[in-house]
Amino acid sequence: MVDPNDPFAGPGGDAGDRTVVKPRPGGRAGGTGQMPSFNVPGPAPAAPQRAAAEPVELPGGGGINPLERAAAPLLALVHRLRHSLSHPDPVGLRTQIAAEIRAFEGRAREGGATPEQVFAARYVLCTLLDEVAMATPWGATSGWSTQSLLVAFHNEAWGGEKVFLLLEKLLQDPRNNLDMLELIYVALALGFEGRYHVLPNGRSQLDELRERLFRTLRTVRGDFERELAVRWRPAPVQRNPLTQYVPLWALGAFAGAVLLGLFLYLRGDINAQAEPVFTNIHALGENLGALVTRPAAPPALAAPAVAAATPAPSPLAAATKPLAAAPRLATFLAEEIRQGLVTVDDRADRSVVTIRGDGLFASGSATVKDNYRPLLSRIAQELKKVPGDVLITGHTDNRPIATLRFPSNWKLSQERAQSVLLQLSAETGQAERFTAEGRADTEPVAPNDSNDNRAKNRRVEITLFAPGTR
Repeated sequence: MVDPNDPFAGPGGDAGDRTVVKPRPGGRAGGTGQMPSFNVPGPAPAAPQRAAAEPVELPGGGGINPLERAAAPLLALVHRLRHSLSHPDPVGLRTQIAAEIRAFEGRAREGGATPEQVFAARYVLCTLLDEVAMATPWGATSGWSTQSLLVAFHNEAWGGEKVFLLLEKLLQDPRNNLDMLELIYVALALGFEGRYHVLPNGRSQLDELRERLFRTLRTVRGDFERELAVRWRPAPVQRNPLTQYVPLWALGAFAGAVLLGLFLYLRGDINAQAEPVFTNIHALGENLGALVTRPAAPPALAAPAVAAATPAPSPLAAATKPLAAAPRLATFLAEEIRQGLVTVDDRADRSVVTIRGDGLFASGSATVKDNYRPLLSRIAQELKKVPGDVLITGHTDNRPIATLRFPSNWKLSQERAQSVLLQLSAETGQAERFTAEGRADTEPVAPNDSNDNRAKNRRVEITLFAPGTR
C-alpha cells in the first residue's frame, strides 16, 4: 500500500526503505509537526494597512497533458507572484492558493490521474509556489516560511531536495511517468531551482538536467506538431457574392474607368457647346473692327485777315519729310520663298509670313519639328532687323479634334501659335513685341472640301506690322 506521506514509495514498498529528507542546517525553518490553521490573525500592524486584497483571479488554460492541464491555474500564478513587490494580505493569498490546490486534486482525478500521480504533483506544486513566494520582497516577512503550502499539505518544511530525487526516480521509466515528467519540466521552465539555488555551479548543473529531461520527453513524445493550432477552423465570413468572385482591385479599376469615361464625355460635351460660342465671339470682334471708323477732323476755323499772308511751304520741304517705311520681308526671305518653305505677302502696313502647318507640326501636336527650327531662327534674325509689333496666329481646318490636351481646334491653334512665339521671342530677345492668338478654322484661305485645301488652311501666320499701325 502506498504511503500518502512519501511520493517516492511504490506499491508494496518496505517502510524501512522510505526516503527521509532532513532540513538543511541554516536553511529554511523546519515544520512544527502540526497542520497550521489559515485563520490565524495577522500581526498587529505598525502603520495603517490597506484593506484585504481582492481574491486573486486564477486563469484556466490548456496543457500538454491532463495533469498539467489541471494545474494550469496554479502554474499561471507563478509569474504573477514572482514579479509582485508587495501584497496586502499574504495569509488570505495563501488560503486561496490552498483552496486552488484542493481544486487541482479534484480536476486531476477527473482527468484520469492516479492517486500516486496526484500526490506527487501536489508535492511539486507546493514546493514551486513556496519557493516563488519566499523569493519575493514581502515573502520573508509574511510568515510564509512557517505556514508554507508544503507544511500544510505534506507536513514538510522544504522540498527543494526531494523534487529532484523524485525526478531521477521517474526518469527510470519515462514512458509510464510522462505526465509527471512534463509537469516537472514546466516547473523548471518557470524558474524552479530547489537545491541547485545554493550549490556551487548550480545554474549550469540545473541547465544540464533540464536539457536531459527535454531530450527524454522529446524521445518519448516524438516530434511536436508543426502547426500552431491542429484543430483550427476558419471563421465563416459573410461576403458579398460579387466580391467573392471579383477581386476588389478589379472593381476599383472598373469604377475608375467609368469615372474617366464620364469625365471625357462631359469635357467633350462642354467643348462642343463652347465651339460655336468662340466662333461667334471671333466674328463679333471682326465686325466691330469693321464698324469702327475714325472721327472726321473738325473743320478749320477761318483765320483772321492779316496784313501779310503766311508763305506756303515749299515743294522741296514737303518732298523731304520722312515717311514710315512699310515692312518688307519678302526680300529678306527670298531663298526660303524659292524653296517653298514660306510665302510672304507684303502689304502697305504689314508683312505676312505664312508657314504650312503640316510641315511645322506633327498631326495633333503643338511641338515644332526639329527640321523647322532653323527656319524659325532665320525668320527671327530678319524680324530683329526691322521695328514693329509681331502677331502670330494659328489656324486649323474644319475637322474637330477632342483629346485630353487639345479639347478643341481653338486650343490646338493657340498652342501652336504659342510654340512659335516662344522660339522667336527667345532668339530675338524682344518678347514684348510678340503676341500669339488661336483662330481655329474661322479664317480659311481655301474651302475645306479636299485634303489639299484643308492642308492649306492648317498654317501659322507671322504678321509684322509697320510701327504705329497696331
